[in-house]
Amino acid sequence: MRLLLFDFDGTLYRGDDPFWFYARTISEHMDEKTRTHYLHLVEEHLNGKGVVAGDNWEAVVKLAAPIIPDRSIWQATFLATRNFMMTAECHLEVPPPLLNLLHLARQRVMIVAASNSPPESTIPLMEKLGLAPYFDHIYAAAHKPQGLVDIVTKLKGEDFDPHQVFSIGDNYLNDIAPCVEKGWLTVHISPHGYFPGPCSVKARSIEEVLPTLEAWVVEGTLPSIHINI
Repeated sequence: MRLLLFDFDGTLYRGDDPFWFYARTISEHMDEKTRTHYLHLVEEHLNGKGVVAGDNWEAVVKLAAPIIPDRSIWQATFLATRNFMMTAECHLEVPPPLLNLLHLARQRVMIVAASNSPPESTIPLMEKLGLAPYFDHIYAAAHKPQGLVDIVTKLKGEDFDPHQVFSIGDNYLNDIAPCVEKGWLTVHISPHGYFPGPCSVKARSIEEVLPTLEAWVVEGTLPSIHINI
């Protein structure tokens, strides 16, 4: 069976509330002047300017690292952010057309999610967002990028047509690069237009690539107009 492989954070849902919470919590360890400047840089990034990063999580840390190099602070604030994401104060959106695709894909292909976040935050959040029932397998603490290859090998074995796997994600290093190396199909979604390497399809939003994914799910083909290698 063909395999539709999704990243979770930044791919299956969207919303800036987690990144603001993450940044503000990190900024509590800064003096007032530094905090103001740091949060301004975070705002610039979320508006599509400033620091280049693989995703918004990375950008928040990349901007903070010269000020607060202590990784234990980043990790503690990240875990606090994951807890915040389970509250009503955190507003996240799953695009309705994406849910339509997942509904269409069920029974046609295997649908898998892989996240580097821990199970205690990944799986409850997927359930909260109404995503969990669509997935045949959910892998948390996936140890991407290498973990992505390990997951596919576990599910598909060693010998299969590489075009039977389609990986969709927003972090090039974790979600796309290991798949390109294996010859699998890939969609790199980058709202800021940061595309550092080759992939099958490039887009700024999940909606842009849904026709491509639908064609692959239903017919096993890719409309050439969407190919952007």
